[in-house]
Amino acid sequence: MKKAGTYLPSLIIAVLLVFGTLLCSAAIVADLHVTEERFLTMSETKKLDEDVYSRLERYYREKANSTGIPASVFTDALKTDGEASGYLEEVIQAYIKAGFHSLETGEKFSVRVPENKMLEDSITTFFNNYADESGYWDDLTPEQEEKSRETFDKHLESTISGAYKTIGNYSDVYKFETIGKRRLLSKLSKIYRHRTVLTVVGCVSVFAMLLLLVVVNRKERSSAMYWSGTGFLISGLMGLIPSAYLIGSKYYDSFSIKQPQIFKAVTGALYGVTKAFMAAEIAIAAIGIVLIAAYGVLSGINKKTDDIKTIE
Repeated sequence: MKKAGTYLPSLIIAVLLVFGTLLCSAAIVADLHVTEERFLTMSETKKLDEDVYSRLERYYREKANSTGIPASVFTDALKTDGEASGYLEEVIQAYIKAGFHSLETGEKFSVRVPENKMLEDSITTFFNNYADESGYWDDLTPEQEEKSRETFDKHLESTISGAYKTIGNYSDVYKFETIGKRRLLSKLSKIYRHRTVLTVVGCVSVFAMLLLLVVVNRKERSSAMYWSGTGFLISGLMGLIPSAYLIGSKYYDSFSIKQPQIFKAVTGALYGVTKAFMAAEIAIAAIGIVLIAAYGVLSGINKKTDDIKTIE
């Protein structure tokens, strides 16, 4: 293992193996966990629609004084239980799907908020009732009525489209639209859409380095186990220690994100990826320990064999 001709090359390859394994494991974790399916599942399990509803209810309650429109006109059509159950979850999923579509294709972020007929009918009914009760149409000439109708319809349409925009803003729990406007999605897409290729290349590179260690130590192949094990162990510890710190200290909980649905979504995704990465690094470190232990056993056996041959 410590022969001059093999020690330095083995050391260099082992160092490359450390970083190669780290990058490979990170790529695998990202490929498996940063996916549309994972994010959709997380939004359901964490019940983000309930948080979105709470924020919207608070928003419309505060806006009622300035708009004159009761919060119930909007919120009754957005309840997380009852007839309207599932609508906000549908909107959240629409944003997630649009975000990952942009990541997958590199196209500009674009989303269409699902229609909510109950919401539109509620707003329309309120406007019509208010107009009737306030005598909005009374004592108008045909020309005045036509202009008033046009103004009325524009205001109604603006209120409905504004409601959809507000619902969308609160339902975009991963802020894909904001990221898209800053052109970050298109930049991330250049890496994300090639993630599988990068993962395969990373794994092949690690395998190639292991093969090189075997070739370099072909006269004492057990040494390849030592170098491989050392590389895996160090790589595992380098990934395990910071991951354990992030989870143990609940580091992501310190993020100052005011909206609870965004806080839950972002920290949930980060904790999920970090835990998966930590699990991968534990496995890699364990493999390293097994290889080093196997090297120790084989070295002991080989030493005893050499001693017996020397006595003979």
